[in-house]
Amino acid sequence: MIEKPNELPNVAQVDPFLGNAESDLPSPEGIAATWWCAKPPVGNTHPGASLPFGMVSACAYSGAYVTGYGRYGLSLSGDSPPVMYGEKEALGIAHFQQSGTGRIRMYYNYLLTTPLVDGYLEARTERQKLVDERAWPGFYGGRFEKSGIRFEVVATEKGVRHRYDFPTGVEPGVVVDLSAGGLLIDEMRTYPQWAEVDILEDGSICGQVLMEGIPIKFRCHCEGAEAFLWEEDDEIDSQGYVLSLERQKNRPAFGFGFRAEGVSRLELSFGFSLRSYERAKMATESSLSLEEAAIAAAAKWEDVLTKIEVSGGTKEQQEIFKTAVYHSCLKPADFSDENPFSAKDGPFFFDLSTLWDAYKTQLPLMMTLWPERGSAFVEFLCEVAEREGGFPVSYLMDNVPDRFTKQATGLCHAILEDARCRGIEADWDRVLALLWKTSQSGKGRKGRFGEYARSFLATPLSHTLDISYAHFCMARMARSLGHQVIHDKAAALSVHWRNAFDPETGLLREDSTYYEGENWNYSFRFLHEMSERIGLAGGAKSFVSLLDKFFGFSEAGHGERLFRFEGLNNEPDMEAPYAYIYAGRHDRTAKVVRRVMQCQFTTGIGGLPGNDDSGGLSSWYAWSACGLFPVCGQAVILIGSPLFDTAVFHLRSGDFRVVAEDNSTDNIFIKEAYLNNRKINRGWLKMSEFMAGGELRLVMSAKASDFATEALPPSFAP
Repeated sequence: MIEKPNELPNVAQVDPFLGNAESDLPSPEGIAATWWCAKPPVGNTHPGASLPFGMVSACAYSGAYVTGYGRYGLSLSGDSPPVMYGEKEALGIAHFQQSGTGRIRMYYNYLLTTPLVDGYLEARTERQKLVDERAWPGFYGGRFEKSGIRFEVVATEKGVRHRYDFPTGVEPGVVVDLSAGGLLIDEMRTYPQWAEVDILEDGSICGQVLMEGIPIKFRCHCEGAEAFLWEEDDEIDSQGYVLSLERQKNRPAFGFGFRAEGVSRLELSFGFSLRSYERAKMATESSLSLEEAAIAAAAKWEDVLTKIEVSGGTKEQQEIFKTAVYHSCLKPADFSDENPFSAKDGPFFFDLSTLWDAYKTQLPLMMTLWPERGSAFVEFLCEVAEREGGFPVSYLMDNVPDRFTKQATGLCHAILEDARCRGIEADWDRVLALLWKTSQSGKGRKGRFGEYARSFLATPLSHTLDISYAHFCMARMARSLGHQVIHDKAAALSVHWRNAFDPETGLLREDSTYYEGENWNYSFRFLHEMSERIGLAGGAKSFVSLLDKFFGFSEAGHGERLFRFEGLNNEPDMEAPYAYIYAGRHDRTAKVVRRVMQCQFTTGIGGLPGNDDSGGLSSWYAWSACGLFPVCGQAVILIGSPLFDTAVFHLRSGDFRVVAEDNSTDNIFIKEAYLNNRKINRGWLKMSEFMAGGELRLVMSAKASDFATEALPPSFAP
């Protein structure tokens, strides 16, 4: 049995089971008791094996909502999720999983692999209790209780390694179901559109299955075993099996078995490609043992997890933090050189499943710590825009782009300007040209960008904020590149966010729907003209009054329709705690941020307040626990209330260190701040100050001070 690599200190602190089940959080205290759940209180993470931003993952499969792992059925409200299975069960090990999403209509879980006892093929339909689970970054293992079969899986580059240890005296075998996909819930299954499979001369099996329009080519090798093909329960000829649409019900499968006595262990090596069998074959070729492969996977994760180092806090807080960084680095899935549409080498990503959440915190974290991956991501977005005529709001492993247009619009404009602000290398003239072209013609003109250009308003009203901000981002990029015409036109279109607000209330208008929230939850989003937005609310005092009602510091007025903060159960208002800084009330930000980290995160399977959404939630914690928060699309980093005594970001230009002196559970307020030993009295940093490396020293206190009451973050006029 493979042992956990405790000699890798960061890997040892990660718990991949954190957030797998319904929330079991500390009792809410103070204002936290007033917050509400818009979505099911469950993290929807899974413990499966994956590499950092890995192309492939592998996890036990029960068919449950939403990753295919676990016990829950479909849940869309803020109530406890319905229980689908009385105990944790599994049919086998499936490949490709989402991470922490909600209902996204794309659930993968392909090539379900089930160990067999004495060739008993029906085992692929028999769910077994799952016990003795173990997981750490890159590795996942456990035991099927009824059969006694122990399994271990390790993620590799574009593949997965499996090991199955069978009880003594049984004939070991394994079956791989080509027809598996999606969840075992109505309308959430995925069926192959076409497949082929063949046994090669070396005894390995290769083939491909077309899922959601994507050709997944694979090679599977099992040293020393005999290979088989089945259709339903019947063994079939190994030469060139092809599945037609009419024969989907026949459940094609392949597998391996040993008929020699004394064999109790079976090891499989999977390789995948979206372009060629040769690439899939290369992904299975390795001289490493499974133990060595597990060490190699863990070492890759250790390199990733050391990019931010923290000290201080409790052991539990350290575990939550390292697991948050781990969850922040699972997606997007890097499919470089595997573009199934252009068949060209180069950067390519899938699983932009919840981009409307990830763009605020997760992608800024990725681009900050791995600028080379940021460059690849920018190139990928441009390739998509050139090929499909528009930038995506989501991008899943299928041939139907932008399934989620009701959630948001124009997010890539903010993502790309944010990348430029962080110094990501790219052909920015090309980027700007694509942003402008796709916004003004084609899909843009026919969609909400066109609606906005005609009426200076787009519905739902949150899209008005999206598109106004998108034009601001294009204007800033054009200004930096010297494109005056684009700057002037984009700047003129960036001001109409005002049309979404009700000047009587200082909030977004109520005559609109709001995705997974209400008008209050979207009313405190960061805009480029924050001073104007605060003025629209009646000034700083009135703006703070609204925020106080939102977070629970005060109650609604007589007859006032109030909706509270979602407490990070959902992410539409994830930046709202930091909005106080724009009104000179850093002390309020400190109270809210510390209360969120105290009451909404913990260790264990119930450790998250809501869907992790591809790391969007976890990356909020990672930033906030270090005392910083990004403003996506602006060259600004906000200062919060650090949980740890020291946090060090290892950046390309040098380390940036946040030091919190006299930090404690009670000392949550900043008394004084020093940037590179020079005193500052502002609750924000320039991006250039952060990215260059240096030290931010914060002197903490139990009493609120006048810190950051006057030097407010910049407000960018067009």
